[in-house]
Amino acid sequence: MSKKILAHRGIPTIAPENTMAGFNAVIDYGIDWIETDLSITKDESVFVIHDDKLDRTTNENGSIETLDASLVKKADAGSWFAEKFRGERIPTLDQLIDFLNIHKLNANVELKGVVGDDANHLADSLVSQFASAVDRLDPDVQLIISSFNPIMLQKMHELRPSLDYAMLFDCYGMGEDWNLYMQASHAKYIHPDSRGLTEAKVKKMKEYGYQVNVWTVDDVNRAQELFSWGVDGIFTNIADRMKFLVKN
Repeated sequence: MSKKILAHRGIPTIAPENTMAGFNAVIDYGIDWIETDLSITKDESVFVIHDDKLDRTTNENGSIETLDASLVKKADAGSWFAEKFRGERIPTLDQLIDFLNIHKLNANVELKGVVGDDANHLADSLVSQFASAVDRLDPDVQLIISSFNPIMLQKMHELRPSLDYAMLFDCYGMGEDWNLYMQASHAKYIHPDSRGLTEAKVKKMKEYGYQVNVWTVDDVNRAQELFSWGVDGIFTNIADRMKFLVKN
């Protein structure tokens, strides 16, 4: 299995995260993998956005699960980053699938946990729509579906058991029972936080047979160290400056 550099939300040092401009930067720099996120609105439209709220990366505010798609579609997701990106929109799920198909770009798609009064219904809607979208993904495009939330992975696995799943862990949430979460989530990939990750921990993950992709690594020396330990991939905000690590 070749080593992977996964462009975290695009290349957010060059263009606003999780926008088509950011994704196009991935293509421009010849990166093979992208990482991005899916969330759902109150009226059950699926968008590509990381935060629960629109506040940080758009000119709108509010939690996405409380908003209608009409507001999310008109939000400016670019001008906060630079004036030249004014008018960038939050991509839709369909736009993401189209983009992956056109460019034959591999993707790690993170399913965000859904909160609020209608959380379970919205979570079911999100995974159902994603499952249908994945059905039209080019078979040459590799896909990993990840989440910090094992329930999201379980829901998705029920609909598409043949897909590849990954459990995300942060440095605070990786207790002794991490392998139980992996098994319950039907995950073959483990995505640990770089902070606090040791060679011994990586060795244990590999001994259990998991592929290991580490987030989020923006230091070249750390990336080289992790690869020397046997990790399979790293998520990075500077994929343009990391890609030399995986080129033959």
